[in-house]
Amino acid sequence: MTQITLTISDPRDASLIKKLLAKFDSVTISKPMRKRKTGLDEALEDVAAGRVTHCESVEDFFKEMEL
Repeated sequence: MTQITLTISDPRDASLIKKLLAKFDSVTISKPMRKRKTGLDEALEDVAAGRVTHCESVEDFFKEMEL
């Protein structure tokens, strides 16, 4: 089995090529896999966006949580 990856910048050309390749029985078209974010990636994004809370003590943390 031979696998070929195409990168096409114009979406109109991509749909045309997909239609052409769909005519062949031996050709399958698969969607690209999205990269899943890990918990660490999400946490780093939270820090970069400023979605973090700093507390001086456990009591301050519980006071913050009561809001």
